[in-house]
Amino acid sequence: MSKSQPRRLRTPPRERFSGETQSFDLERIFEKLAEEAQAPIDGHHQITLFKSGASTVMAFLFDAEGYLPRHQADGIVAIEVIDGRVEVETPKERHALGTRGLLVLRPGVPHEVHASEPTKMVVTIHLQPNRSTEE
Repeated sequence: MSKSQPRRLRTPPRERFSGETQSFDLERIFEKLAEEAQAPIDGHHQITLFKSGASTVMAFLFDAEGYLPRHQADGIVAIEVIDGRVEVETPKERHALGTRGLLVLRPGVPHEVHASEPTKMVVTIHLQPNRSTEE
């Protein structure tokens, strides 16, 4: 590594996502996120656990009052609360999710996430190349 390149916080993606299978110790992952020296952005730390083609799996560790601003994905989004509590707001509804809660959003649904307490969350996104094929 040259002196001009900053030190990476994590193993490079090509190494993290290699192999035929991926197994994750979520408790250890959340512990490592909590130990990061870098200040949380919008009250949360996150890491991409897996990315291949159209599929992405991410872990989020929220502080109380942490949030994800309004956004949307061109794919199915599954939000699973491992521990804690979040509210997910869409244009039509507000969903309160507690520990072991799961919410699945269809492609293109705008949403924002607010944690009312420290929360561990896993999000899976599967992008759709052509949304009209499902309808």
